[in-house]
Amino acid sequence: GNSVVLLPDWSELDQFLADFPNPNEPGTFDKVEKSLPLAEGRYKLGCWWRLFHERFWTIRGMENLMYDYYDNMDGLKIIGQKVLEFSKVIVDRYKALGFDGIFTSDDLGHQTGPMMSPEVFKELYFPLYKDFISHVHSRGMHVFLHSCGDNSLLMEYLIEAGLDVFHPVQKGCMDAFETAQKYGDKISFLAGVDVQHLLPEGTTKEVEQGIKEQIDTFYKPEGGLLLAMGNGILPGTPLDNIETALKTMTLYK
Repeated sequence: GNSVVLLPDWSELDQFLADFPNPNEPGTFDKVEKSLPLAEGRYKLGCWWRLFHERFWTIRGMENLMYDYYDNMDGLKIIGQKVLEFSKVIVDRYKALGFDGIFTSDDLGHQTGPMMSPEVFKELYFPLYKDFISHVHSRGMHVFLHSCGDNSLLMEYLIEAGLDVFHPVQKGCMDAFETAQKYGDKISFLAGVDVQHLLPEGTTKEVEQGIKEQIDTFYKPEGGLLLAMGNGILPGTPLDNIETALKTMTLYK
């Protein structure tokens, strides 16, 4: 969580909205523009973390947010519209620079389920996602979403909202086989290698085997499988395991 809560009290909402950041602020895309030549001829993903849920908990603090779902849904919807407007401008700025997709995050799950009830997701987040994804699609780009934890109960909504690629289908939280069977024909997966246990604790043989199983689970002859690490590689992960993972991801199939 964040130690700084930007809006500790709803009485400050007007002031908070008045001080909202400007998405057209000069200089924010300087680094992106400078590195563009390095991506010549490649598929380019415009990236920022924290889309809606993660923004809300930065703004209100996690504990407040959990109460807000039931005590002040109207306030959250006002902030949601503001964040949506902001995000659309950022999308347009990436589009103007010739990007092909947007990669963002919203850790919607904890280890055993979503952070909010599906009912709350449907009322608050679904319309925001739908609007955001439609906007990205209208600019001819794809949407990639990273969401940790168990998102099983939210997958239908994310797919209905138009999401193109989901990452990582976290090992130990979501059943990879079930997820692939249920949704593989509706969405693509950036399938994440388990960085929690397999990569730091497994033998090179186990890493190779685990990744092969993962590829077999999500692979479709018509495409739709991308591979990545499930999250940041933990310090202390054996280098041999990282090399084995990259080699298996590249050479298998």
